Amino acid sequence: MAYYFNLDHPQDYHQFKTYLKGNVSLGDKTSEVVKQIISKILLERDKALIEFTREFDGVDIKSSEISVSKDEMEKAIKSLGEEQKDIIKASFERIWQFHEKQVPQNLIWQDEDEISLGWMWRPIQSCGLYVPGGTATYPSSVLMMGIPARLAGVSSISLVVPPGNALDPNLHYAASLVSVDTIFRIGGAQAIAALAYGTETVRSVDKIVGPGNSFVSEAKRQVFGKVGIDMVAGPTEVVVICDNNQNPAWIAADLIAQAEHDPLSRSILIATSRDLVLKVFTEVEKQAELLPRKDIILQSWNTYGAGVIVDNIDQAIEISNEIAPEHLQLAIENSEKFLDVIKHAGSIFMGDWTPEVLGDYVGGPNHVLPTSGTARFFSGLSVWDFMKRSTILGVPKKAFGKLGPIAESMALNEHLEGHANSIRIRKKD
Repeated sequence: MAYYFNLDHPQDYHQFKTYLKGNVSLGDKTSEVVKQIISKILLERDKALIEFTREFDGVDIKSSEISVSKDEMEKAIKSLGEEQKDIIKASFERIWQFHEKQVPQNLIWQDEDEISLGWMWRPIQSCGLYVPGGTATYPSSVLMMGIPARLAGVSSISLVVPPGNALDPNLHYAASLVSVDTIFRIGGAQAIAALAYGTETVRSVDKIVGPGNSFVSEAKRQVFGKVGIDMVAGPTEVVVICDNNQNPAWIAADLIAQAEHDPLSRSILIATSRDLVLKVFTEVEKQAELLPRKDIILQSWNTYGAGVIVDNIDQAIEISNEIAPEHLQLAIENSEKFLDVIKHAGSIFMGDWTPEVLGDYVGGPNHVLPTSGTARFFSGLSVWDFMKRSTILGVPKKAFGKLGPIAESMALNEHLEGHANSIRIRKKD
């Protein structure tokens, strides 16, 4: 059974604090395994990819099969019905419309001394999109990562996906909409290593984005610095804040939707009504029994789920800010009036008719989001993640006479005579 906390009780309050610290973390064993995988990819390249694919995925591939052929892509897309294509395209269009407003503008101006100042944005040249595999396929993740990359102007997009999902027609159609250049049937830490360092078949990229299991997350952490990454993501999570007017069945369904991702997923209900929390708990058990992923849902819910009783919505927001959740669902009246006091959340969903699931697929905002409290300093994936900014400074001779002495004095204060001389030598002319 999920955890139950009434924060009016001191003992429950301390137990809740302990519960919050119980996020799953990457262990030393995972780190060492990933380090060995990366080392082998560096040394043996395609040969290591083939061996790891056989070992971890149970699939034998040849070097020529590491990348999915154009014929395979076209065949997969042709097998998809028009109705399903329309659904994916509708999602594509909404996500595109949201993200195109993020495209930044270059800005250059002159101040009162005619000094040119500004910045300009440029796209990274290449990126790798990691799409998880397993029992589910994620064309939605292809759209969420590929759309901002294309809008940013990334010229080369590679996609890696475990071989069991590599020919999924939904995934291929989504990839075609965002003009993915190459799809590789590889997954896990070995795919991250290949994207970072390159092999005979896989070209190295400038940045790797996308969610994955603990080995994928650890691999991204270890290759960071050689390449850029979006974030090191942990298990997915949702916080649902409820007032007393909610339908317990709806709230239970929203918590279940998060729990069915992974046994490590965390679903937290914060409510002002003990009666509502107990009804939601009953509904979760009832609804889970009817769903195909029942075992995953109940393992997640019974291990990491929680119901928290608070005095009022303000206290609920305070608790949520402490958690800094990936997803924050405000199932409360006039939810927009609380936006100003929300400090940390990857994505916010307002009102009864905005379940987090809409954000997974078709709402518009990105679903690649910071987890495990990292919303305190990370944001969800965006166009900006595929761009970098160069600042601009242009000083005319007259303005140099004003700025130069300041720079020279500061350099001398820092005992950097060479810096000072760069200014001084110009003052002589």
